[in-house]
Amino acid sequence: MAEFAKMDIFFFITSLAVVLLGALAVVLLVYLIKISRDIRYISKKAKSEADLISQDLSDLRQNLKTKGAGLKHFWSFFSAIGKKKPATDKQNKSK
Repeated sequence: MAEFAKMDIFFFITSLAVVLLGALAVVLLVYLIKISRDIRYISKKAKSEADLISQDLSDLRQNLKTKGAGLKHFWSFFSAIGKKKPATDKQNKSK
């Protein structure tokens, strides 16, 4: 009869360990999902900013081809960059 008691204790402890490890795995998966969403948001943001920079450089190249390389044109290009800021996500979320 003592052997059955030992088996019951063993299976109880094993079951408890499996449940705890399962809960730990679920918590880790939740954190991994949150991290992957943040990484996806950052990569989308970087891509959109890179596209904007590419467009600005294309505009600069076009201005240099048509108007020449005058200092006035460089100044107008760089001042236009400061004015072209698109609405940020924070402003869109508050609406």
